[in-house]
Amino acid sequence: MTEQKKIEVEFASRYRDLKLLKRRWFPLWKLDGYVLKEFLIKYSILMLVFIMLFILSDIYRDISDFLDAEASWKEIGLYLLYRLPGNIRFIMPISMLLGCIWTMATFGKNLEVTAMRASGVSLMRCGGSIFAMGLLVTALNVYFNESLIPRTSVAAEKLFDQAADGREYAKSLLTYRSGDGSRRWLFQLFVAGEVQQNVTLKTVWNQAMIDKLLGTPGTPEYEAMLMQVLGSRYNFLSPADQPEKRRLEVIRLLEGRKLDFVIDEASYDYDAGEWVFHRGTFVSYDRVAETAFKESRGTIMMHSAVAFNNLRFSGDIIPEKPEDILNAVKEKDNLATPVIWQILRDNPDMPSKVRCIYETVLYYRLAFPWSCFLAVFLGIPLATRNERTGSMLSIISAIALIVIYILVAQMFLMIGKSGALNPMICGLAPTVAFIAAGIFKVMHDKV
Repeated sequence: MTEQKKIEVEFASRYRDLKLLKRRWFPLWKLDGYVLKEFLIKYSILMLVFIMLFILSDIYRDISDFLDAEASWKEIGLYLLYRLPGNIRFIMPISMLLGCIWTMATFGKNLEVTAMRASGVSLMRCGGSIFAMGLLVTALNVYFNESLIPRTSVAAEKLFDQAADGREYAKSLLTYRSGDGSRRWLFQLFVAGEVQQNVTLKTVWNQAMIDKLLGTPGTPEYEAMLMQVLGSRYNFLSPADQPEKRRLEVIRLLEGRKLDFVIDEASYDYDAGEWVFHRGTFVSYDRVAETAFKESRGTIMMHSAVAFNNLRFSGDIIPEKPEDILNAVKEKDNLATPVIWQILRDNPDMPSKVRCIYETVLYYRLAFPWSCFLAVFLGIPLATRNERTGSMLSIISAIALIVIYILVAQMFLMIGKSGALNPMICGLAPTVAFIAAGIFKVMHDKV
């Protein structure tokens, strides 16, 4: 046997005796614990700094209103506490990205990343505990968006109205238009959960409204109301012994005409699901040449104001509830996703411009919480692109990335709300681009 062959046989024999260690992915307790500890320290510092900055911003903006109203320090403290969850929602992904980059860049500067890689652990596996933390913060952000913030934002606004303005949670000169565009409410002062005073409802005559206001055909009350509403036209109706023909003539004369209610008190009966109008008047407007089109308000009164003491309208006539009216004037970004979804579902005839606003916010709200997790996905390779340059360059890059992301996200929000682009694209595009950038970075750097 030749010398070369002898060496190969001897090497193969020894190689078979080697016991190769299997590569371990989970768990790496010491490594994960060390990385998580270093990350949480930096993440906590960043969260604390950003929270203080947002609190100072709220104090600078609103403290003068509380001081002018001589509000107590307890009320001021509660207001700042209620405002805090809405601020934390935006702080979470920013702190996650900066904390991840700060942690991994520090490891890189100290050549700890090199040691990890030399031990056969990939860079993405090194940050495994940070990924787990990113998922946890994402879930927390979802909770803030969908449950906590809608409550605390209302509580903050209510407290501001009570303490700074000296009144209950209310909306002055509130105007609400129904989803199908057939009703327009005007409130001099909308007070949540209370009876509304001095309300105007602008709507149109339809079959349900005719049945409700005129009453049962053939009764003396029906004829008296019909005579009052139609005026001189009443004399030209078919005789009472032709009820079907007479009914069709009444519908033809009234349907589609403008109808205004001026109501002293309006309340909502939740048990019966009905609006209750206490004391007021209603008046109809004639359909003349200049007011014959649908969007006309009408300017010529058909009859004098008809007084009423108590009217009840069921949900099939007036489907909107007080919370629907209040949600319509709230900041769309503060509405919970289920509320936005319900508004879109319950108002299929909503004007397209308004629908674009709700849909854009909906898709943005679905995508935004994932920026916390994606910040880690992008931050790890960004932080270690050059281990010898230190953490400063990586942190500057992260800040620039955050600014670009926020600017692009807000720009797409404005475009989507204006209806210039598809709401789904505008709501999801910034986060999808964030994902694409992270995937490209990971694949390019082979981490």
